Amino acid sequence: MVFPDGAWREVRFGLFEPTLDYSGSAWARDVLDPWVSAHSSILTALRQVGEPRMAAVALAREDLWALYALSRVMELLILPGQPPATDPGDPADWLAFSAYGRFVAAIGGTFPEGEGFHPFLHEIVEIEPADDPQAPPVLAGQWWPGCLVGSLLLMRGGVSVRAGARHLDPLLATTSTLYWAWRRRYRQVADLSHGWGGNSQWRTGFRRDYRLADRLLYNADAALDPTPPHPGGPDPNTDVDLLRYRCSTLVDHGDGQWVWDSHHVEPTAHTVTPPA
Repeated sequence: MVFPDGAWREVRFGLFEPTLDYSGSAWARDVLDPWVSAHSSILTALRQVGEPRMAAVALAREDLWALYALSRVMELLILPGQPPATDPGDPADWLAFSAYGRFVAAIGGTFPEGEGFHPFLHEIVEIEPADDPQAPPVLAGQWWPGCLVGSLLLMRGGVSVRAGARHLDPLLATTSTLYWAWRRRYRQVADLSHGWGGNSQWRTGFRRDYRLADRLLYNADAALDPTPPHPGGPDPNTDVDLLRYRCSTLVDHGDGQWVWDSHHVEPTAHTVTPPA
């Protein structure tokens, strides 16, 4: 194991649940800073997992649980940066959006600047239809920044894009089921933790994606420990589409695809933000 024994519990009970239940006005002072001070070993392990060489190293289940727990904290913290809730029962923001930036800084997270749209780095939140149906997606705005720790992607950035209809269906790509996501307040999500009890759901493995110098790895652990094709799994083309975008883009693949064992590798594309 890379993470200390029981790290996922320390994240869940020491950070996630206090964040979920927080009602004060100084979350970083009251919750984040004390947790960071007491858990330097977890952050050291996180930085180790972010090293490029770790993309080729299979992690213990408990390590993937710890990463998943950290991702759940991040999914809470990006809620204030999302479009308004579609469910009237969804609670109002209880944290300032700045809490997300404080967390990213505390764990040593970064995000590349000055690059154009890429589904590896960006989650599509909103689409502005381009006049030219052949126009490829370009960035048009940001909802929240992403987070990489070293080469490991912890959170994609939420973005608005402008794209032609031959590349992205404006309604489908923003409302279809978002896979590998625990919670969004503006769209349906699918995650292997869903449907399990309060304790079992935390034994969910995090999907490790790595941005290396020459290639992008999607779902590295599925490649390191491959399983036979699932009877309900998608066809290869659908597979890659859902792996890259994590949602349907032109054809609605529904919310029941078995995507969890799929993996993909492609050359690293260093995109450039188009001029305004």
